[in-house]
Amino acid sequence: MQIHHHQAVISKRTFVQGIVVAGLLIGGTYLVFFVLPRIFSEVQYPLAYDDIILEESKTHDLDPFLVAAVIYTESHFHQDAMSDAGARGLMQLIPSTAEGLARRMGDGSFTVDKLYDPATNIKYGAFHLQGLMGRYNGQIEPAIVAYNGGGGAGDRYLAGNRTGIPTESLNYVKKVLAAKQAYEQLYRTRLSGVDPFARTEEETVATRILQAVSQDVLAQISS
Repeated sequence: MQIHHHQAVISKRTFVQGIVVAGLLIGGTYLVFFVLPRIFSEVQYPLAYDDIILEESKTHDLDPFLVAAVIYTESHFHQDAMSDAGARGLMQLIPSTAEGLARRMGDGSFTVDKLYDPATNIKYGAFHLQGLMGRYNGQIEPAIVAYNGGGGAGDRYLAGNRTGIPTESLNYVKKVLAAKQAYEQLYRTRLSGVDPFARTEEETVATRILQAVSQDVLAQISS
């Protein structure tokens, strides 16, 4: 009887091990084909300051995915970014332009250093983008061209005249639109203002992996 019992234990253990191996194989396949691409996408298109983006987008009647795409294209979400031309912060604002925006907004506390503050920079940038969207009756492409190359370039783009528009600005439009599409796919919940406690379907993959690992470790400890 003891031998049969021992064989039954081995058989049960082998069965469990087979299930574990199968689970690992399935999990590994899922990881390679579904999880890793998502992680790489989130690394390529990071997102931060989404609460500020949502607030300023609502205030200035803008698509938050567009605002996030402009920030990504301008600075890759580096709040201390500064261009060779002296543009500063997340939305890469020239100090003289930002000072004019501050005056129009009734903000008498403007300083150049404030452009490195995410809330201030996004507020000014969103206000500027709102003005350009209004200038072009809500048409994204000429507004984005103007954000990068100035109003003259935006006007020519709207008229269908590409002559004289900087190549950088024409490429900039493509980058912003591609980023906007990526942010719509990756961060639908975070940039739609949904209650953060209802994000189960849109949590970042990294978070879900960490939760799964933690649960597995707890299960192993308690078994």
